[in-house]
This record gives sequence, structure tokens and C-alpha cells, in this order.
Amino acid sequence: MKRLLLLLSLGVLAISPAFAIDYEGLTLDVANETALGPPTDFGPAVFMVDYSNVTSFLGSGVANGGATLQGTNTITKLMADDIVPTGANAGYDVVQFKFSVVNFNSVPLTFRPRVRFWLADGAGGAPGTYYSVPAAVGYTFNPVTMNAGSATIFTATIPAGQFTMPGVPFWAGMTFDNNGGATGATAAQLNNLGQALFNPPTIGTSADQFFLTQAAGSFFPTNNPAGALSNLGGNPLANFGWEFTVDVPVGVEDTNWSTIKGLFR
Repeated sequence: MKRLLLLLSLGVLAISPAFAIDYEGLTLDVANETALGPPTDFGPAVFMVDYSNVTSFLGSGVANGGATLQGTNTITKLMADDIVPTGANAGYDVVQFKFSVVNFNSVPLTFRPRVRFWLADGAGGAPGTYYSVPAAVGYTFNPVTMNAGSATIFTATIPAGQFTMPGVPFWAGMTFDNNGGATGATAAQLNNLGQALFNPPTIGTSADQFFLTQAAGSFFPTNNPAGALSNLGGNPLANFGWEFTVDVPVGVEDTNWSTIKGLFR
């Protein structure tokens, strides 16, 4: 099993959702990078997080594979992890989410990660209904270049109103493409991209399983994508690096309110 890790952050365009929107043209900025190594502890999760599994990196990952030319665009299969949030902040707007990407190639690679979400109401708890509260949304990021033998945690900061935190189990998944050939990544190189393994979740839970589509594609906004549930035989556990932060209103304390009232006497 190949081993890796790297950290990035990204900004997202402030566009209000309507019907089904795959937000594109989102820019990534490198925040930090870590070379290959043994399992690593990356510290506690952020406040107001309803699910977090980005702390205990297991030093390995799983590749999506199955890259296929579709028109002029070469794209991989989609792989997803089951997310069981705490439910404490269900219904609030997600304003940030994190996800992991691994590059198993022996050379740097430029590609686009594309993120999608489903409810866990498919057969056997697999991805079923495409998540659409308040609208069906996907996120297609601008091409990013990753170093050879590395993994990435992306931080996506999104405007309120695009994606409401589910209060039930759901699936978060990713596929990778070469942006219609513009990145120069070959099918063989895209096959060496995947997600990094983390365990245990520090907030919420996740079963020892992942979902992999039968064929390559974007799968937005596809209900019940064809594919299968799988795991890694229990060692390591099949949980990928994801985190979801919500915008929970903070109440005004009595002491603060008293101070404000005092200014107007």
C-alpha cells in the first residue's frame, strides 16, 4: 500500500444555487505539504464540525482507477465514503468541507478533483438519491498539481446557502479528470489518483466500507449510480479523509447585550 500526505486550501465562488449546479472554476492554494511516512496525528478537529476524519492519517490510500476517455475528457471512476454526522447541526449551512486526494504516481501530476454527494438510501445503504438540499450541487475544482508520492487534504470554503448539512448518513465521493486533455494527465496517470485513509473519525462515525462506481464518469446529479460496496479486508479500515463544518449562529451573551444597551443610555 502506498503512503502519503499534503495539505491545501481553496476558495469557492459566491454563487447562489438553483436547481442542479456543478460549481466549476474553483481555485486551489497550497497551504502545507508532508512527505511520505508512517501514520501521523494531525491534531483536533475544528469547532462546529458535524463530521471529521482528518486527524489520524493511516499512511496509505486507495486509487479510483478505471480512467476512460469520454468525448475529449479522460475521467476516472468515482469513489465515495459513507459519512455519519453527529446530527447536532443538521439543517445548518455547510460553509467549509475538507477531503483527501492521493497521487500514487512517481511524477508530479496536474488534474481536476470533482466532488459529489448522495443520501445512503440505495440498495444495502449504497449511494441512492443525489443530495439536493437546498439544491443538487457538485464541486469541480480548477486543475491542481500534486507532487509525486503525496496525498492532499483540500479545504473548500463555500458560501452559505449552497449545501445544507444532512442529519442522516450520506456519501461523499470524488472523481478525477484531465479537463478535456488540458492538464496533460494520461489515463494511466489518472488511474494512480485516489483518496487517503484516515481512522478513527474524531466527530461522527463511518463504517468500514467505500463505494466504487462500475464505470468512469462525473455522476452529477445521478441517482443510484451503478457500483459496489467494498472494503480493504479490515486492515486498514476503509475510511477516507473528510470533514464538514457548519455555520451555527452564536447567541449574544447577557454581558455583551448589557454592554451594548449601556452605550445607548
